[in-house]
Amino acid sequence: MKRYVFALPLAAATALGCINVSDTNQSLFLVVAPVLDSVFVGDTLLPRDVYLRDETGVHHDPGAFKWNIVPDSVATIDSVTGKIVGVSKGTALVLATVSGATSGALVIVSRPLELTLLLDTIYVMPGDTITVPLVTRRKTPAPTTMRFDSSAASSVYTIDTVSGLVTAHGDGVVPYVARLTDGTSSVSDTGAVVVMSLTDTTGSGRYFMTAFGTAIRHQSGGALALNYARLNDKLAFQLIDTLTTSAVAERVLITVPDSLQGPRLFEIDSLGREEAASPIPTLSPICNPQRPWALWSSIPVDPNNLRIFAYSHGRTSIDSVAGSLSITQYAAAVGGGAIISGRYLFRAQRADLYTDPLGVLTIRGTFVAPLRERRTTCQG
Repeated sequence: MKRYVFALPLAAATALGCINVSDTNQSLFLVVAPVLDSVFVGDTLLPRDVYLRDETGVHHDPGAFKWNIVPDSVATIDSVTGKIVGVSKGTALVLATVSGATSGALVIVSRPLELTLLLDTIYVMPGDTITVPLVTRRKTPAPTTMRFDSSAASSVYTIDTVSGLVTAHGDGVVPYVARLTDGTSSVSDTGAVVVMSLTDTTGSGRYFMTAFGTAIRHQSGGALALNYARLNDKLAFQLIDTLTTSAVAERVLITVPDSLQGPRLFEIDSLGREEAASPIPTLSPICNPQRPWALWSSIPVDPNNLRIFAYSHGRTSIDSVAGSLSITQYAAAVGGGAIISGRYLFRAQRADLYTDPLGVLTIRGTFVAPLRERRTTCQG
């Protein structure tokens, strides 16, 4: 299935562009709201609200504007009324343009019976087990049955066809297939299980991550883990998942105050936006981490495109736990160091939507990575 990658650039309170009012020298930001919505195939959504917001938060009439939507294979929009119709499964970006400024909102289109894989690709080491993460949705209440196809190569992995529990056995890349039916309609989706055995720490491992919310990602790249020196010369641990292309550099970074010496489960805590940016070494969450934290960043090559930083964030100020990092295997590597595998799941808040509930993202991933030791002074 084709995956669309979207990152809604700004909050419902900001915009892709702004309009300068010459007589007051005031900037007005174009807003499309709600910034995130969903619809079933064949159903319709009312037009989005469009307004101009000044720097004090007051709303103004935008006047005449034009509607557009991309891709129109997922949803269509009436260019005059703004009514949206769901066409096929996927995510579409609704755009409103006023006086040369454009702002957008996301619309997720689902089939009446829907199955969504939360990890298209699963990276594991031989001996790992993991239950395929997915969600289902249906337009009308009805009993459903979930099944998984047997593995096409049992020497690589086997799967419980009812529960979706995967057990990794040997190196290889083999698809997995999930099927959902309500007795009338049936849907399916296909991912892949990648079983890897690294022998030394000289190269890079691999990861796959997804982000869901007002930024949507399905990405794979290189994975590396470090036990590195903090300012007090004790070792901390860091997992670095990186994807670099000609258009963007993306990274998942998870930091733990203690070194990693074996399989372990860590709670991921909140990391404040100001705390993450502290220039003071003793307050640096990297050079002197006080607790486990995580972030996801997306930095485009084009400086005109928006940078996204999303920091691990608990549900409330009292409940600061944002998620977890699980190291499922720890194996000694040739020449020193270790090879690790594991998974992470955490809630993150976009910095540009820091006070907006729609800025919440769910970050999920699996990895197989070499674990190295770095005794040099913390490099921030």
